[in-house]
Amino acid sequence: MSCTLRPRSDPAAECSVAMPQDAEHQHLQQHQHASGTEEPREPSNLQGDYHNVALLLVLYTLQGIPMGFSAAVPLILKERGATFSDIALFSVCSLPFSAKLFWAPIVDSVYSEKVGRRKTWLLPTQLLIGAMMLYVAARMPVWLGEGEGHGKLQIVNLTFCYLVLYVCCATQDIAVDGWALTMLKRRNVGYASTCNTIGQTLGYFEAFVLIMALVEPGYVSFSTFTVVHGVLFIVITVFVFAVKREDKVRPTEEVDSAKTVYYQMAQTMELPAVKELVVILLTWKVSSAVAENLTILKMQEQGMPKEHAAALSLILTPVQIIIPMIVTKFTAGDRPLDLAVHAYLPRTVFAAFSGVVLVYFAPTASFAAAKQGHSIIADVWPFYVLMLLLSGVYSVFAACMFVSQMAFFAKVSDPRIGGTYMTLLNTVANLGNLAAKMGVTYAVDMFTWRSCVDHENRHLGTCEIMTGETNDPACALQKGTCTRSVDGYYVVLAGCFVFGVWWWVTFKTKLDKLQTRKQAEWRVTGGKGSLVWLSAMFAVVFMMLLPALRKLAALY
Repeated sequence: MSCTLRPRSDPAAECSVAMPQDAEHQHLQQHQHASGTEEPREPSNLQGDYHNVALLLVLYTLQGIPMGFSAAVPLILKERGATFSDIALFSVCSLPFSAKLFWAPIVDSVYSEKVGRRKTWLLPTQLLIGAMMLYVAARMPVWLGEGEGHGKLQIVNLTFCYLVLYVCCATQDIAVDGWALTMLKRRNVGYASTCNTIGQTLGYFEAFVLIMALVEPGYVSFSTFTVVHGVLFIVITVFVFAVKREDKVRPTEEVDSAKTVYYQMAQTMELPAVKELVVILLTWKVSSAVAENLTILKMQEQGMPKEHAAALSLILTPVQIIIPMIVTKFTAGDRPLDLAVHAYLPRTVFAAFSGVVLVYFAPTASFAAAKQGHSIIADVWPFYVLMLLLSGVYSVFAACMFVSQMAFFAKVSDPRIGGTYMTLLNTVANLGNLAAKMGVTYAVDMFTWRSCVDHENRHLGTCEIMTGETNDPACALQKGTCTRSVDGYYVVLAGCFVFGVWWWVTFKTKLDKLQTRKQAEWRVTGGKGSLVWLSAMFAVVFMMLLPALRKLAALY
């Protein structure tokens, strides 16, 4: 990412070589880092930062492009006869984004002063992404069994190359997150979250949609499409190298070594402010976990075609791009979490409401007809319109909370170890999402009760349907049918709603106080922190990655 560049007073200089930041702004930042105090920040104003915001948006957009490719590849593989095991193996390529916390301190501490702290990692990773995409374009026909592969899919080779792509993207993400904290003026760091949200979504949307619109119908080959994006990566990287100059690292932002950064990360976990934030991040997604993760699966269980679900989800993508643009002015200041506080309760209520309405009123008869090959659009379009409206409103609240969260991360992160700090907070947030998802998924089965009933609907006892079966063998012996008497989905949805209301009442004031903490309370001062908390987090991350690691180990 680009470094702290401040334009000359001459507007023409803004598009050429950037000058070091003005003396007053530089003195203010040095004073804050050296003394641990914080001066009141002036209101957000993009004057002098427009070109930096534009560059951040471009860099985050590049980050989303490989993600869009990796989302489209499974569909292409499935068309060519890939098994679900093959698709599961390919999904391993996304592993690096969950594991990047392990090498983030290296990205923060190892660099060339001549090239620039962030450009040291940004330039080679983006060039490698471009080169790898050109290589993938050349080999893709063979891997898909269209050339010398004699019709055999080469999933392992394809997975390995996309795994390398994701390692580079994750490393670029660390560098960009860290650079954003120094590239933008302190008053504008909240805009980094907007660039992140819009850029990644836009890159993903552009790659995935164009593959579906141009590649799948045969207008453009997948190889040609990949070459275009590979060249795009290389051209933009050369432009950043030639035009965007990175300021030298100030003495107050220097770190001794990667080992020092690891210890600082451990100290960060022990800060009271960070501990409070960790508790919030691990719990605040519980209220919407069912709506986000299980409602669509529940509708598919009732017969909704998965291609319809994918199409409806794709239609909502522009909402995820537009909303961050609108709400940026509310998150770019000193209190970015205010937006999350106001959006939390409506999101909780809407998650419960839409979860009940969409599942209870799903047109199961029409979905069943779709499985028989009948066209059902004329029957289900009113339901799909309702689904789009409910999902669209929910997406607004969800986007507000996400942008607010990312803006707060940017506000409190220490620029000295910016990439590591942002990665640490994002990893905690992801662990909270994962824990909520796993918890509600297991809870639905736990609270689902089934009864064995005969043809006259008389109760014959309890029963259980195992995976892959349509009836309980014991129930079948009694000439009964195992039916669901209590649907755990609604029980867990209600429980999440109650928890969400309790959470809002309990943590609303805590969120407010969290924003009033001084900047010094989010900083570490040196020395060695205890590795207990950090080791625990690494252990949890490792356990989260274990299934994917087992898939990789199975290859060898």
